[in-house]
Amino acid sequence: MTLQAVEGAAGCGKTFRLMEIVEQSVVQTPLLDGQRILALTFMHGARRRLTGRLRSVPGIAGRVECCTVDAFAWRITRRWRGLAAAQGIPLAAENDFDAVCDTAGALLEHPQVGAWVAQSFPVVVVDEGQDLHPQRLRMLRAIAATATALVAADEFQCLDPDLRPNPLIEWLNGANGQRETLVQVRRTNVAGLLNAASSIRSGQPPAASGQTFQIMVGSGIPLAATMLSNAIGWHPGTADVAIITPSRTPFVQQVIERSGTTASAQGNGPYPILWEGSDQNESALITGNLNLDLTVSSATAIAALHQLAPSGPVRQTIAWIERQRDTVGRTDFTRVEIEGVILRYVTQRRQYGGEGSHRYKAMTIHQAKNREFDGVVVLWPFQVPTDAEQRRRLLYNAVTRARRWCTVILQGQAIRNALPFA
Repeated sequence: MTLQAVEGAAGCGKTFRLMEIVEQSVVQTPLLDGQRILALTFMHGARRRLTGRLRSVPGIAGRVECCTVDAFAWRITRRWRGLAAAQGIPLAAENDFDAVCDTAGALLEHPQVGAWVAQSFPVVVVDEGQDLHPQRLRMLRAIAATATALVAADEFQCLDPDLRPNPLIEWLNGANGQRETLVQVRRTNVAGLLNAASSIRSGQPPAASGQTFQIMVGSGIPLAATMLSNAIGWHPGTADVAIITPSRTPFVQQVIERSGTTASAQGNGPYPILWEGSDQNESALITGNLNLDLTVSSATAIAALHQLAPSGPVRQTIAWIERQRDTVGRTDFTRVEIEGVILRYVTQRRQYGGEGSHRYKAMTIHQAKNREFDGVVVLWPFQVPTDAEQRRRLLYNAVTRARRWCTVILQGQAIRNALPFA
């Protein structure tokens, strides 16, 4: 058994360090035929980003499997359901994620299953380990008993109040493994951003620092939208800007919509800002305009798809229908089937095509985790959790996404006079 944990504040390069350790591991103990590196994350967005990082590691091209912990848990329970029945381990429904992970953890604790994992995946990488609930941590503990487990974590970046005290950190405190703490922030060298992040993390109010870190009060939608447009306009060389919020409230949405349609008095904007969504959200935007009956012919399906806005998933779905028609002679298709194909191609594009090229993106703080942008605008509405510790963690996770500058826009002065801003 080998357990190695990399800890550190946001932007210290924990994931980068994990990749270095993976490279060292496969140099010291090369993968055998049929063996792969297994990488596990909690969220699909993190899975896509970790997949991209692993592609840069020499010597493991094509020998990496990256999936969510929940997906791997379901795979384990399906593969070993006979053993589960024999051992009296209850099987759970696929959509009962915590129960599935608990079942998978019980199976992974069995010597036969543990040996299979160690033989198939001698190295298992887990990013954002602080987000693991007890059922998922049970899986990691079992994996670490037979394989090399490499974990990156930062307790302060955990945004789930139910995970305090943090189960992973408590386990690491008592586990017999190596722990490495990174202290140098590599994401940015901008003093204003570094000082703001350090203050928030230590429980102090962040201080403004010129245009690199600003806190503004945008009472009213027109003023807040002007501040948002000006924040972007004041930094014309910014490659990408993320508008990040703890809660997608009507105030936040209307500010973003106004910034996308109306220029500020200083002539900045309008700036088209795209809300990020899940694979299902993006697929639903495509299929929402799909005019199809429950069952249609190939010609009807292709004609309906041609009426949609052109995109990669739409073109790929048309090609899929044509292949089905030409190679196996299919004549009829169901709407549900076509929607499923579109979702599959959306997922593939998002997984292998990165985060997309849109310059201005809006997202929640949870969506922004483990990511970085040249510029960040934090829209902070009234509707934020009342737990002061939770607000502090949310603000820290938002501000530390920035590489060059960050502007925080508060909905009202009452927020400015309260924690974590005062």
